Amino acid sequence: MANESAQGVGQKGRFYLTKNIWLPQEPLEKFNLKLSDMIVRRMPKLPLAGEDAMRSFPILAELKKSHDKIKADLQHLLSHHEDIPALHEVHPRDLYVPGRAWRTFLLKLWGHEVKENAAAVPDTMAAINKIPGVHTALFSILHGFAEIEPHRGSAAGVVRFHYPLIVPTEPEKCWIEIGGHHFFWTEGEPLVFDDTREHWVKNQTDQTRVVLIIDFNADMPFPVNIYTGLRYNLVRRSAEVKKVIERASIGVPPRDKTMQTTSGLISGARSTTAVPATSRSDERH
Repeated sequence: MANESAQGVGQKGRFYLTKNIWLPQEPLEKFNLKLSDMIVRRMPKLPLAGEDAMRSFPILAELKKSHDKIKADLQHLLSHHEDIPALHEVHPRDLYVPGRAWRTFLLKLWGHEVKENAAAVPDTMAAINKIPGVHTALFSILHGFAEIEPHRGSAAGVVRFHYPLIVPTEPEKCWIEIGGHHFFWTEGEPLVFDDTREHWVKNQTDQTRVVLIIDFNADMPFPVNIYTGLRYNLVRRSAEVKKVIERASIGVPPRDKTMQTTSGLISGARSTTAVPATSRSDERH
């Protein structure tokens, strides 16, 4: 399909391979979700939180080792928080939260580094680059009383890390539900899950939650690995990804490590243990 302006990249219903050639979004997503359901037994046992996640993914220790440096990068970034775009401003199709209650600072997308943004948080990028196979990374900033509606990612074979950096002082009131399992975030304790499982988020506090999100491809058996490899290369070369990177680049100046970073811009956290629930919360609406 052709003759579409590049301004349409990211619009609902279309995935742009080039500025003028697009594929229908719905059948692509349905195929990926069907594939995800078929290969779920081949995926790592997920979701996992805290020490369980660390045992299954020991490479996450690289994030914990760099926690203070990543937090300093984040506090620098938050001093420019008004410049950080909402997710739907970067990718209009992803309108899960209206307004600017859910902001994203993109560092890497499908293997492409967002150079302007990455330069602003060098210690964070150094830690990310020690983890093999990362294709996407971003800071996810969810403001108080915001809710992310139930949704499924469409990339089969992808494992998602949440590394919490700022959580509300009542963490049990800011939570994520993944396939019927209920978790709340604890600063410095990773949460790992399959993004194609339905998940939704609710922040019932007046404070902000910030997590570092990292995606990478899980090891898949033949011939699924052939498909996921082809998909990766197709998507990373697409006009869709290039346009998202262009929209996401905001040019925050690098942190001056000789200066003390502004603190207290967004409330910090007290740590408690994330506990999975046995059934879906009845608060969903």
